[in-house]
Amino acid sequence: MSDQRRLDEKKNRQDMLVESSLIRRYGSHGSLMSFNAEYGYLEALVRGYKSGFIKENEYRALTNCDNLDDVKLTLGDTDYASVLSNVSKLTPESILNRIVQKTIDEFTFLRAESVGQLSTFMDFITYEYVIKNICFVISGLIKGADPEALLAKCHPLGQSPHLKSVLTFESAGSADGLVDLYRTVLVDTPVARYFEVYFNSELKSSDQPSREIQRIYNEAEIDLVTNMLQKLWLEDFYKFCVTLGGETSELMQELLEFEADRRAISIVINSFDSELGDAGARDTDRKALFCNFGKLYPEATLFKFSKVNDMAALQAVLEPYAVYRNLFRKSQEGGRSFIDVLYEYEVRLLLLAFMGQSQFACFYAFVKLKEREHANLKWILACINQKRDSKDLNRWIKIL
Repeated sequence: MSDQRRLDEKKNRQDMLVESSLIRRYGSHGSLMSFNAEYGYLEALVRGYKSGFIKENEYRALTNCDNLDDVKLTLGDTDYASVLSNVSKLTPESILNRIVQKTIDEFTFLRAESVGQLSTFMDFITYEYVIKNICFVISGLIKGADPEALLAKCHPLGQSPHLKSVLTFESAGSADGLVDLYRTVLVDTPVARYFEVYFNSELKSSDQPSREIQRIYNEAEIDLVTNMLQKLWLEDFYKFCVTLGGETSELMQELLEFEADRRAISIVINSFDSELGDAGARDTDRKALFCNFGKLYPEATLFKFSKVNDMAALQAVLEPYAVYRNLFRKSQEGGRSFIDVLYEYEVRLLLLAFMGQSQFACFYAFVKLKEREHANLKWILACINQKRDSKDLNRWIKIL
């Protein structure tokens, strides 16, 4: 074993030890009298980061670019000028990677400097991506993908020292190996409680639990597993935010309730042409993916959604809910997808999270708005590189 490999493994073990020693802190984050003592600096910093979002006029300028060189020149007038100055070979991937890395660096600094309840809050934000990465890696290993290639494709916010342990687990491709992986490596991850809740139900309900787990990760059901784990994370995050109290609790409840509703609507729409849309699955497997909170809970998600099998039926169920009724009509009048209109509304809610003071919601809003900005830029870069029609180019969602 080379010296460099020994150093890498030692650092990975240290990182795992640090991660396992983190303590969740519940309860109030303090009043206006005490908030600034521990969190004021970071709150001011994240509000400063908000000024770096690409503005509407800058998006318009980007959509008028003819090639990637023009894109680099246009982004030179934005907050991304410094990270793109020394890019030698321009590709959509190279540009987007630099942009995403800037956001990761900003979030990493905020997270490293956070203390108390804010530290727990920012950890919760990353768990969504940790779940995605672990499921992606396990599924890829079973299918025989290259471990290093898998690691490179993982979301940066979900990077965890345990991922390397998953990658080096030699028998992950066998049924019994998956059970061992779950009971050894995954049990030490920060999202272990969600895997425990989900897989314990699978292990108890099957005569051959190891075969059942392997089947899940071998088939298209991996998306269902990921959605179920993220549902469990979202419910846990919601409970934590309620304990924080004050304006953080009020803002985060509104944001997470909309997230739960949007996820439920998206799951229903995406299931129309799949097995989840079958009459038998609508009241079992599909219903199990819905969160136990939100404006649509429990009347719509627990009872009425089981009868929805097309857009007309979905519209009828959403009719009593003013926000979703108006958004549905807006999508029809504008000739856009309902999902895109929901994302637009979510952006408005996230921006409102910056209006309050002495609260944590702005940290969550920063990450989610940056995620939307990255999606906008990814779409615009792909369209320019492929010489797509101008109508396609303008399918981005305004933030500021």
